[in-house]
Amino acid sequence: MAGIEMTNPYAVPSTIDDTVLTTTTTNYQRRLVDNVYNQVVVFKLANEAGTKRIIDGGASITETLIKEKQDDGGFYLGADVLNNTQGHDTTIVEYRWQNAYEPIVITRDEERNNSGSATKILDLVGVKMQLAERAIRDRMDQALSKPVGEANRLIDLETLVNTGTLGTLAGGTNTFWQATVTSSGAFATQGLTDVTTAYYAVSSSQDVDNLTTHVTTKTIFQKFEQTRLPLERISNTLTANAGFTNLTFKGKPVIYGNFIQTGLWFGLNMNYNYLAVDSATDLITTPFITPTNQTVKVAYILWRGQFITNNRRRNFKLTDIT
Repeated sequence: MAGIEMTNPYAVPSTIDDTVLTTTTTNYQRRLVDNVYNQVVVFKLANEAGTKRIIDGGASITETLIKEKQDDGGFYLGADVLNNTQGHDTTIVEYRWQNAYEPIVITRDEERNNSGSATKILDLVGVKMQLAERAIRDRMDQALSKPVGEANRLIDLETLVNTGTLGTLAGGTNTFWQATVTSSGAFATQGLTDVTTAYYAVSSSQDVDNLTTHVTTKTIFQKFEQTRLPLERISNTLTANAGFTNLTFKGKPVIYGNFIQTGLWFGLNMNYNYLAVDSATDLITTPFITPTNQTVKVAYILWRGQFITNNRRRNFKLTDIT
């Protein structure tokens, strides 16, 4: 007698083939990466400045810093005795990894509402992917631009370009670990003066190792535009690799971010500010799974990394601009 295969009467049948789901999410994952890099400001700056670092895991992110000038050598003649000791001119800063995620959830009702056609199912998955990508894009943009009220959050521009503790180093007791922070005022009367003064304060020389990008609010950008139009030509090509048509200050692009807080102007040297990203968690999409207590299928977009710097003093921030 042929065997009879019994099925679980309580099992919930699936209307979406797992292979189709995997293929669809893989295709949209490529689209997700493009959309993220093309849409956000700070995230895109860090990626396109050429300083993004892919790190193969680890408990934390560490950077070795030069904290003071080395002065152990000198000039000598003939058989003069040479110094063979060296001071402690470096230190280490440690950063904690942070994680971001966005779920892609397909309910049983949505499956059945879109059943009967492979195209309808693919469209459903595609819409879900687009919703998830927009959500994580906005979340990353906001978290990198300003402090957010979450215990586990990324380092934002306001925290990175400041004078307090960053990573495991206290800026208050380590002056080399301080950005230039200036309280400004009315942009019409002192804005350009303050930007100029701060620019020179953080620049190493006239044309080497100085700022690469200015980031501010849309309101301040408009004020800056009003002062520049009679003096400078609007550039259509110099965009700090940020995808924006913008103005320049001393040849460096000035752009505005969507989540930069009121009254702020950042001068950034993106040669020293970058995203450290876990090599196995760089906006990946997990396979769909079905929880035991829900009639849904869920996948996650995952990102693990941190926004860090290894030369904080090469950045400046103006505050209280009106």
